[in-house]
Amino acid sequence: MSSYSSEEYVDRGRSLLDANKAREALDVFAEGARRFPGDEDLMMGTAMASLKMGDAPAALGTLEELRERRPRSEDVLEGLVEAALACGLPERAREAAREAQRTLGGDARTLHRLGRAFYGRGLYREALPLYTRASEISPDWGEAWFGLGACEWALNRPANAETALRRAVTLEPEDWQARQFLGCVLCDLGRKTEAREMLESVPLDAPWQKPALERLVALAWWPADAERGRALEALWRRVMGGAPAAGVRELMEEASRRMERPA
Repeated sequence: MSSYSSEEYVDRGRSLLDANKAREALDVFAEGARRFPGDEDLMMGTAMASLKMGDAPAALGTLEELRERRPRSEDVLEGLVEAALACGLPERAREAAREAQRTLGGDARTLHRLGRAFYGRGLYREALPLYTRASEISPDWGEAWFGLGACEWALNRPANAETALRRAVTLEPEDWQARQFLGCVLCDLGRKTEAREMLESVPLDAPWQKPALERLVALAWWPADAERGRALEALWRRVMGGAPAAGVRELMEEASRRMERPA
């Protein structure tokens, strides 16, 4: 690629990153950086490829340098949050997120992505204000409400979670993830009939989360319904990691019995 311009190196590297070929992308960005030292787009590409390769410290160092040059860049600030979290530096991630809120406070999707970065690390309190602000900026965007509802549920605030998740389902009726989360919240609130109706509205061939499937089985699986029982058994094996066929029915029966026991 010795005859390529810096833009061509960037485009090639990004294409490789999009194709999940981080090692090859890093090689392209690194070669471009040697030919065009100080090019900010190549530095950004190198940082993101390093992050995908698992070299978070290298990515963080490059991104800190870029922040001096691009203090208002959403890509740099998002990358800083991801890299700091991957390095086990939550305070540095929080500082970068606060800076992003100050400089990019009107961009709901950026705030949502930042919230998801914290949520994915189990830092729900840090994620909550980011999801909240995203839903305020874009009140008709279902994904923002879903993120907020999931975060509220993780923080054990089921009433707030229900409000947000109902909004998500209203805006995106075929958001099966939001329906599953809402079904779980309703179940945890003791409203089993509503929970069952919500969970049964999700197709069995949709992607299922384990907590939602456990509640569905406990609320809505009955041995007398042979066809549905077989479908749920197959789904259980798929989602729960291939439980032995001979033990699936017993596991489902036990889940159903536990749900019916008094608290």
